[in-house]
Amino acid sequence: MRKQNLFKRAAVMALAGILVMGSAMPSFAAGWQWLDENNDGIAECYYFDDNGSKLTGTTTPDGYTVNADGAWVENGAVQTQASSASGAGSNSASGQTGAAGWYHDGTGWRYRVSDEHDASDLWVWSDLNNDGISELYYFQYGFQDGKFGGYLLTNGVSPEGYTVNAEGARMVNGVVLTQPAVPAYAPANTYNAQGVSNIALEMVENTREQNAKFGEVSVHGENSAKIRVEYANGFVMSYSRSVEADKTIRASNVSNRKLLFQYYDSSFTSAERIADYLHSNGFKDGYYGVYANGDACQMNLGDGHAMVWQDNGSIYLSAAYRNYR
Repeated sequence: MRKQNLFKRAAVMALAGILVMGSAMPSFAAGWQWLDENNDGIAECYYFDDNGSKLTGTTTPDGYTVNADGAWVENGAVQTQASSASGAGSNSASGQTGAAGWYHDGTGWRYRVSDEHDASDLWVWSDLNNDGISELYYFQYGFQDGKFGGYLLTNGVSPEGYTVNAEGARMVNGVVLTQPAVPAYAPANTYNAQGVSNIALEMVENTREQNAKFGEVSVHGENSAKIRVEYANGFVMSYSRSVEADKTIRASNVSNRKLLFQYYDSSFTSAERIADYLHSNGFKDGYYGVYANGDACQMNLGDGHAMVWQDNGSIYLSAAYRNYR
């Protein structure tokens, strides 16, 4: 079965579990775990049942073979991966550390997006079989114990009406939707005279199709008023479905907001202080410049773009300002 073969190949990098260093054997949650039991720098993959016991010399509930030691084998060969974080591959995840990527929790496939949450109502681009081509997978909505996270949808239809095949990959007219695993266009981030990212200024003017060259990472809200797309270069675009010019861009990582604006400083927590700071850096005062407006500092850049820097630290660039001048 092609689905099973794909996920077996992908599991060398993407089969989730807890990567544990050392020979001590704590009690594990049900599912697959990568373990370097002899500390040789190479991890093997083991399956633990609901009681935390390792399965040995059998076939696991999801159809994989494990040898007498409990290690996962394919065609008689033990499957391994480097036990260092760098050797785990870009699609792998550690259920213990919260590293981003795929993992299996004993029930189904999930995708870790942060230390606290898994993908939920989210499309994720991923090159599962390392062939240089990424497919688009949908993780269903889920929320439990204060954390978001849902399971991979397979052989079904997403809430937006998109079909996914037995492997979970999105289909368009019977063909799997793909993109290059490595972005076709990855220029260095530079800033204009006002300290605004030139890449962001380009992207906020583009359509989603034009921005595809930057490499999409995830997609949310395709049946909502606005579609949010995260890109490999660290930016997130919001596209209005009804007003083409209504687009915004921000940094995907809140700890790296300087990616968007060179003068960003997280120490300012009021709109008035932000405005004063920007005035001291040469930005002019007033409606056509920089001014405090409630809980946000409005920055009209004079080129048809506007930037909003909120007192909670959020900052984004908009292309819609020209429509309201």
